Amino acid sequence: MGLKRKQKIEPIKEEKSAVDEVFDRRKRIKADFSFRKAQPLLFILAVCLGLIVIAVGYYFSPVSKVKSISIKNNYYLDKDYIKELSGLTLENRYYLVIDYFVEKKLEESELIKNATVKHKDQGVIEITIEEETPFGYRYLDVGEILLTSGKAVELKSEYLDIIAKVPYIDGFETEEQLERIAKAFQKVDRSIIESISEVSQYPMSYDENTLRLFMRDGNNFFASYYSLSTVNSYNEIASDFTESGLCIYSDDSLKVAFTSTCPWNLVAEEKEYWIDELGNIVVNQYGDPVEKKYFTNDQGEFILDGNGNKILIPMGQEDDYEAYLNNSGE
Repeated sequence: MGLKRKQKIEPIKEEKSAVDEVFDRRKRIKADFSFRKAQPLLFILAVCLGLIVIAVGYYFSPVSKVKSISIKNNYYLDKDYIKELSGLTLENRYYLVIDYFVEKKLEESELIKNATVKHKDQGVIEITIEEETPFGYRYLDVGEILLTSGKAVELKSEYLDIIAKVPYIDGFETEEQLERIAKAFQKVDRSIIESISEVSQYPMSYDENTLRLFMRDGNNFFASYYSLSTVNSYNEIASDFTESGLCIYSDDSLKVAFTSTCPWNLVAEEKEYWIDELGNIVVNQYGDPVEKKYFTNDQGEFILDGNGNKILIPMGQEDDYEAYLNNSGE
């Protein structure tokens, strides 16, 4: 009796109902819609990721660095010192340099009045500065650079080159004196300031605040605070000199300069004072000795009597020459 071969029983496939088909189709549509909706976001994320990769690559590449730092309009301050003040180096990233912050950092310096920073082509950072104007230096408790703004700045090692371009200032220690001389030098050309070796006070009979400027060529220039600007014509005046050690005076009213005998070479005029019957010097109401005066002509020359002697003006009649002539019968 033969065995019957077993037949493989296939599972009965259940046919999806129309309802299931509808749900499946909706799921597929929803999935497709979600994917299409997410595509712009995915694109944006991909772009951002790409930009980040590019930015990181650029940041760490030599191309991103500052190629050059250009310094303009400096005269007293060294370019390397200005770069140091700015905090910029060739290691800085060109596009990460913020102009405003660099400008403010530079303007913290006492000798920089204004600073402008610009990004130029080819990775160049351009720094343009406006310096304060120094007109001299002095040594009190410490060395100081004096500015035409009226400020006194402590002399640092970075400023040592400046003292070769400005004169030594002797005196003017009070705040008022410093303010006056600083204001006077505001009108003096920079090239002339460099021609002055030393500035001091030299009291004259007509102005106890007279300024004496000892020039680098050996001559002397005398002026008041108000007429100091006439020294701007010094080179023109001195071009005709054939010797040094001369003295030039500034005229306050005419704003011109002229040469004359140096004050230390003038022969001091010996003054005569009235003496009373007891042999004492007569003094006026202020306690000052009363000086004898003699008549002079329009040229300032003494008028002499018949014996060749100077004619003395009686005490108390110095301002009344006509009265004296009438009383004397002359």
